[in-house]
Amino acid sequence: MSTGFTEPLVHSPRSSVKPYAYRTGMGMIPSAEWIVFHDDFTGDVASNIPDGWDAAIIDTGCTVTSANLAGGAVLFDSDADNEGAAIYQNKNVALNGKKFFMECRVKVEDASAMTFQMGLSALTAVTNPEDIWTTTATDYIAFGTLDSAEAVLTYDKNNGGTVTETNSDSTAATLSDDTYVVLAIAYNGASTLTDGCLKAYVNGVEVASAATEAQVPDDLVLAPFIGMLAGHATTADVAHVDYVRYVLER
Repeated sequence: MSTGFTEPLVHSPRSSVKPYAYRTGMGMIPSAEWIVFHDDFTGDVASNIPDGWDAAIIDTGCTVTSANLAGGAVLFDSDADNEGAAIYQNKNVALNGKKFFMECRVKVEDASAMTFQMGLSALTAVTNPEDIWTTTATDYIAFGTLDSAEAVLTYDKNNGGTVTETNSDSTAATLSDDTYVVLAIAYNGASTLTDGCLKAYVNGVEVASAATEAQVPDDLVLAPFIGMLAGHATTADVAHVDYVRYVLER
């Protein structure tokens, strides 16, 4: 019997600029096959923690609040150099043998001076925001800026030594001030780690790929996170996050 539909009810459209290849073949709604989280930050933010997130790490003088923008956004605000904030969920993502991507749409006030990171962490320490994405964490995958406008991919497994990948496309990886970009990491579902199983993207363009695959933390349950640090000592720095989404094969 004909249904009258000429296309899928749910699909992932291509960007008006470039395709987002890592979304291909991935579920976009929760189902028996796919675990899907998508936060447009249209809900409440209580004590620096948006609805749907587990906890926040807040340095003195920093806040996480609703940006009160059409369509929703969350605002990270910091008033001192190397001070910032991070939010994270419970540990709920394990990569081994499962396809996965995580992306967020973000703009930072000063791309060349600020740090903005997103990814997965073992939450080994949660005293400072940067504990989640630096060597303080035994296991993590992080992607974003580190006091430089060029986004970089870093990762570590079992404290084996942090790997920082050289970008294959430095131009595409470079962020501009106060301009939204989509940052993403994606794992191809390999049950055995292989070269290139983990990749990083900016606006759908692949900019980095894991070449030291043995250091990709695929065997632990990790927590999704986003966070920022200011880059100026005397003026406030802010980051707006429009949305965060991750999709994991069940």
